[in-house]
Amino acid sequence: MHKYFSFIPLVFFTIGFIQAQDFEVSPAYMNFEIDPGDSQTRVLTIKNHSSFQTPFTISFADFVIDSRGNKEMMKRNSSKNSCSEWITPEKTFFDINPGEQIEIKITMQAPEDDFNTRWAVMYIQTAQVQSAFSVDNGVGAGIHLGGRIAVLVYRNALTGKKTDMSIKYLKEKSETDSLGRVFTAIVENSGNTIQKCKITFIASDLNSGEEIEFEPQMIESYPGFTREVKFVLPKTMPPGEYSLAVLLDPGANSVIKGTRLNETLVITEKEGNE
Repeated sequence: MHKYFSFIPLVFFTIGFIQAQDFEVSPAYMNFEIDPGDSQTRVLTIKNHSSFQTPFTISFADFVIDSRGNKEMMKRNSSKNSCSEWITPEKTFFDINPGEQIEIKITMQAPEDDFNTRWAVMYIQTAQVQSAFSVDNGVGAGIHLGGRIAVLVYRNALTGKKTDMSIKYLKEKSETDSLGRVFTAIVENSGNTIQKCKITFIASDLNSGEEIEFEPQMIESYPGFTREVKFVLPKTMPPGEYSLAVLLDPGANSVIKGTRLNETLVITEKEGNE
């Protein structure tokens, strides 16, 4: 028999466009599905909500993923997982009239013999060309860049995909949390695709055999990176001795992996009554 405990996860909502200041960009993510040697073109839409003509630029950067899933931005073509040099916009500098929108073709050309999932960041940014008056007054020559929007760009091959996921090292942390005891596990992605994974923690009562399955967590795992998964055991747990396990479900047509805490989880009467 299963009991279910729930907690309120931190949820991020994704919409069909991103808006910043007086312009918006669509789509928020751009996914190219191309095999080695092939190319593909997507369309980027930019709308100017301001009351004046605005110049824009398009530029690129890279990012890596830390153990908590945060994206750390880097300069263009500085990551081994980058596809920023494969991307060619139809134009990188253009004007948009007030209240109007334009469509820019973005083309990706994949090199031969590369089946790996790759990613980059495309920045759409307002720009202002400095006048001779500004230069004379010490503002500086060239282009002054303003607000920007980041669009994540991904490359996924149609063939040659390899899923190789594992979850390891389930242990209790010494850190404290007002909601309960803290446990972590490590997800490793040794494949070549980004996987959307479901992580489920289960506590099994060693006396009754009853299982308590907690609300699953959804994470995104990038190839070549590890991801720490954090779980807080609620203080409302009934007292007893438990076996704590965690399951990793990488999605359709993949094998569910799991690991177990290497010691008995003991919940005392005091903990259960807090």
